[in-house]
Amino acid sequence: MFKDEVWQDIKGLSGVPIFVVVIIFSFLVGMQQLALQLLCGLILAYVVTVIIRFVYFKRRPDKQAYKNIIEKIDASSFPSLHAMRAAVLATILSLAFNNSLLTVLFALCAIGVAVSRVMTKRHYMSDVIVGLILGVIVGWLATFIS
Repeated sequence: MFKDEVWQDIKGLSGVPIFVVVIIFSFLVGMQQLALQLLCGLILAYVVTVIIRFVYFKRRPDKQAYKNIIEKIDASSFPSLHAMRAAVLATILSLAFNNSLLTVLFALCAIGVAVSRVMTKRHYMSDVIVGLILGVIVGWLATFIS
């Protein structure tokens, strides 16, 4: 029971609420560019994931049922949106703060999210690896287009 709660907490590091809090905080402390980059990265992560899942369906390890196209996109495990969001957040924050210690901390958090998705049987290892790679690319792109 405790182990499941820990994995859920780690997974939460890539959730939309974390993004919203960091975006609002960035905006309030005068880091509007960072807030815009984070928002752009979040939107791009969803766009990339939906496009890939629309074209390529891979059933989740827990075999999530679906009845329509929206549910089918959600039921697809490839790529991991959680891992991608975590990598986007880690990449953008690492580029913004340019601090080696923070970069390691952000990277470890993103990897923790990826591992939690495999441990909770929501994704296969390949799903989270591709999610992390795409997240770094999306995060990097978001810093240059915003």
